[in-house]
Amino acid sequence: MSEQSYTTENTGLQDLLSMGFSEIEAMRLIYMRDHVTEEIEYREMVEESRRLNFIRWLIEHDRLSR
Repeated sequence: MSEQSYTTENTGLQDLLSMGFSEIEAMRLIYMRDHVTEEIEYREMVEESRRLNFIRWLIEHDRLSR
């Protein structure tokens, strides 16, 4: 972990603690903040895959021409 990310995370932790969150709650919020984009990207990839599969089905069943 780089010094800057530790400082940023520690500052975020202190901010959350000062707002009344417990240490466990604050750590969970920081984890969620850091990983939410990964989840969004995954959902977007799944949606894109489903769209492509549907288009492939349409073409294979002569519902859509190439």
